[in-house]
Amino acid sequence: MEPEEQLGGEPGRPDPGRRLRRALARRLPRTRRAYNWLKIQGGYYLWRWLSKLTPRRIVATLGWLAALSRHFAAQRQDSRLAVGVEITAFWEPLTGVGWYLYRLLEAVADRDDLVVRLYGPTVVDSPDRIEPHVAIPTGAALERVLHQVPEDIFLPRGPVIRLLRRLEPLLIAADANEVVFAPNYFLPRRFRLARGARVVTIHDLGLRAVPWTLRDETLQELTGKLEHSIFEADRIITVSRAIRDELGRYGYARGGRVRPVHHGPGHLSEVAPGALPDEVPASFALHVGTLEPRKNILMLLEAWRTLRHRLPSAPDLVFCGSFGWKADAIRAEIARGESAGWVHHLGYVAEEQLAALYREAALVVFPSLYEGFGLPAVEALFAGTPLVAGDIPALREVAADAALYAPTDRPDLFAAEVERLLASEPTRAALVRAGRERLDAFSWARAAQETTEVWRAAAGRPPLDEAPERPA
Repeated sequence: MEPEEQLGGEPGRPDPGRRLRRALARRLPRTRRAYNWLKIQGGYYLWRWLSKLTPRRIVATLGWLAALSRHFAAQRQDSRLAVGVEITAFWEPLTGVGWYLYRLLEAVADRDDLVVRLYGPTVVDSPDRIEPHVAIPTGAALERVLHQVPEDIFLPRGPVIRLLRRLEPLLIAADANEVVFAPNYFLPRRFRLARGARVVTIHDLGLRAVPWTLRDETLQELTGKLEHSIFEADRIITVSRAIRDELGRYGYARGGRVRPVHHGPGHLSEVAPGALPDEVPASFALHVGTLEPRKNILMLLEAWRTLRHRLPSAPDLVFCGSFGWKADAIRAEIARGESAGWVHHLGYVAEEQLAALYREAALVVFPSLYEGFGLPAVEALFAGTPLVAGDIPALREVAADAALYAPTDRPDLFAAEVERLLASEPTRAALVRAGRERLDAFSWARAAQETTEVWRAAAGRPPLDEAPERPA
């Protein structure tokens, strides 16, 4: 037999089909195994499917599809304003945005002019579905969107669930919500096919005001998505007039598209104070919040050193909250203060203990460099505890004349304001009195009413007449 090199024609040149033959020889066993698997396993699965193709299962499957169609048709006939809300924040421990959404839903739960459809991480139920971290609010106006796939259909249930999850954008669009609401800056991609008007809540513009204080991943996400979200939005809610003004100043949005809506009080307003933690001293000033650069902790510690030099009897400094991002320097300075005995870091505490800390503190300190709203300031007002805060627009707006203010970059002036408060009982009494008068400005019922007005305006519906007057 002639050498293989000569089979292709010219002596000394390899056969052009040699590589193809070798490739087929290598892959043929795999091809045969695949064929045998399909012949055996494929036939098994086909037999299983055909065994389920009984009249009862066919009727059940057609009935399920018909019920799904009637469900979507009934939703379109509902005369109430339909609002779709993304609630994935409930699948994690609640932070500021999570509590904002939770209280807002509680406040609209029994309205008869709304149907608020709640969309968790998935809209298709399954045995492996993860439960939320907190109980989802319920009420006549709230409707959890979670489609069931019956077990007695003739189609394989697992693949049907996986297919429906891939089709979630279509399922959400089929609900025909007049408004889709993003409580945390922007909507996830699965809402992209929904045709309702877009309403977004902007809690702050830290990415422009103090970008160096944000987590890198948070900064990247906001930078990549926020501008598009604002551009798409038919209406924008801000949590303060300060953030509304920033939207205009940075060129994001102006005019009637933006409406500030204050939060209601924090959930501590409904919590009865318990016992103080054992390690808390008799006299203390309280700071509540994550220990990270935006909270201006290093300036506060420097101000307290200055205060202790001027006033040796100054109260100790108590911190409630965990260490956050970019906190190495903060951690080191707090450790120094703890070693000296005038700093106490409690971390997270129970709600009853936190309510007691607010109530029993000599004062609350809140020297933040930047806030969109500033819930600890409101919690101090509700506890009847005087407040010394950083002189920034949002805190001026929230606390008004119920606080003393100092520049956020002057520890000496912050210490002077704390000293003035501690030395003057009339000043303390005046701040507490002003705080009580200020409480009427913060109501979740009012926040829900004003948010509903924004939803109605976005949907092109006429305004309601029963909106309560808002305090100046």
